[in-house]
Amino acid sequence: MTQSPADINAAVAAERGRLRRSAPLIAGSLIAAAGLAFGSVSVASAQAARHAPPPSIEQQAAAVKAQDAYTPADGNKELNVNVLEDQVEHYYGSASATYPGVGTVTIPSSTSNYAKQMKQIVAGAEAYLGQAARAYHGKGKPAVVFDIDDTLLNTYDYTLAEQFGYTSASNLVWVDDAAFPAVFYMPQLVSFAAKHGFAIFYITGRPQSQAAATVKDLTSAGYAAPAAGHLFLKPPAPPSYLHCAASPTCTTTEYKSGTRKYISSLGYTIVADFGDQYSDLLGGDAGHQVKLPKPHVLPPLTARAHYPQRCWLRPFGCPAASPGHQGISARGPDVREIAATTGATGT
Repeated sequence: MTQSPADINAAVAAERGRLRRSAPLIAGSLIAAAGLAFGSVSVASAQAARHAPPPSIEQQAAAVKAQDAYTPADGNKELNVNVLEDQVEHYYGSASATYPGVGTVTIPSSTSNYAKQMKQIVAGAEAYLGQAARAYHGKGKPAVVFDIDDTLLNTYDYTLAEQFGYTSASNLVWVDDAAFPAVFYMPQLVSFAAKHGFAIFYITGRPQSQAAATVKDLTSAGYAAPAAGHLFLKPPAPPSYLHCAASPTCTTTEYKSGTRKYISSLGYTIVADFGDQYSDLLGGDAGHQVKLPKPHVLPPLTARAHYPQRCWLRPFGCPAASPGHQGISARGPDVREIAATTGATGT
């Protein structure tokens, strides 16, 4: 059949209309298909990230060390120190306690984010230790190692009173006054470990001269007194079982890991190690490593040589030759650790 020009024009117009109506549907289908494909990749990536193992203690420590060595190029992009202090105070919350010597002080609140985080950490630790106790078939007696300051005893009240500073003389006043509350839920964890058959050891950076005060600090905060031979403090000179690269001076990692190795040589198997600093956990013979939060310190000072009394702020300790530090050297806290040592006294 022969179509007239008018019929042909009408047919062409109709086809154009159909294509105009179909184009959005086709485009929409393509976009939807692309979105589904992209979404599938995104979901798969997110699932892979969720199932990826967390960074090891060694990797975390390396990241902090790199951050400590970083030199900013733009000061406007750096977190203001006063803002950091405020964030730390918000994290810990505010409650009060009174001690005979230092008087009324500010301590962490039991409703703070810090308390909530510690509750989660301790719940996970109890689950791990409970399973480890049931499955343990080792040759030696199972043991758990704890650091003391900011692992079992919270020193935030002292840090706040000193305006985020530190001196060995002022710290000793607080140590002698047993003015450090227990870290939330940690007395419960230590008791749990003991009841499940673990020997409890304590390795602290406090000097040997503070042994009696340290026992008093622990028992005043609700912990059982350490068993004989289970509390290790830093002696004036390294004992024979410590082998340090720059002997007679040991880094904190050398001191603590060497002491753990010595404990293992006594017939114990260390199942877990708890500490607030990476130097509490690195070096081997640690078993399951549990890092506790401790953000109540400032980033280290740039001109450390002019402030030897604050050398303790370094995350991996003071150099052996730092002024004011003799024998086994000091360690310092981890820095910039909101989200997540030792001076003359140490922790």
